[in-house]
Amino acid sequence: MNEIHGYKGCLEIERTALLEIKSFFISVNDIGYHDKILPSWVGEDDGMPSDCCDDWEGVMCNATTRRVMQLSLNETKRWNYYDRTWASLLINMSLFHPFEELQSLDLSFNGLAGIYENRAYDSFGSLKQLKMLNLGLANLRYLQVLDLSSNRNITSGSLTRLGLANLTNLKKLDLDYCGITTIQVLANLTNLQVLDLSYNRNLTTLAHVGFADLPNLKTLDLGSCGITTTQDYRGSD
Repeated sequence: MNEIHGYKGCLEIERTALLEIKSFFISVNDIGYHDKILPSWVGEDDGMPSDCCDDWEGVMCNATTRRVMQLSLNETKRWNYYDRTWASLLINMSLFHPFEELQSLDLSFNGLAGIYENRAYDSFGSLKQLKMLNLGLANLRYLQVLDLSSNRNITSGSLTRLGLANLTNLKKLDLDYCGITTIQVLANLTNLQVLDLSYNRNLTTLAHVGFADLPNLKTLDLGSCGITTTQDYRGSD
């Protein structure tokens, strides 16, 4: 019954996945921060289970299907404000696979450096065949908003490994304050309307970007990048 009607309003498979995300972020934070990591995300083991759709911070669900539509995890990985060091967090993207209707994902300010995957479960918790394993974010086909800003270790290669090119429904993409040097991977994102590339100081050229391939782009922020010329820009006629 939980799988059909959900746990107190939210789907059990997604509630379980959210608790696993919380456990992941607790595991990569210093022990002094553990009680501050997503404190409203409470499970049965804590004795006070609650509705993940209505009561959990950073979670918004579809009112009809009760599936997670928006997930905000910004600055969930705490970092040292005193020496201003940024951790090189490797995030387990398998944790996001259950969210079939996810439209908005905020992973900003987490010091992301890359991704890995160590499992892929179906709705009954059993291991899928390897051929069903999707890389990174590529299986989040409904995703429309993605915020990876202020993850200074995110590089152009990281975006490729994330499967960003497959997120063809994206309308808004925030990549400011990252380590981007080239953005050829964005060429397939034909529905993109808002793109923020500001403060990528190693992004020095627009060569091969092909903005003509992004016909719906309305807002582009290149502030404080390393671009010195726009001669490589290919806009639409």
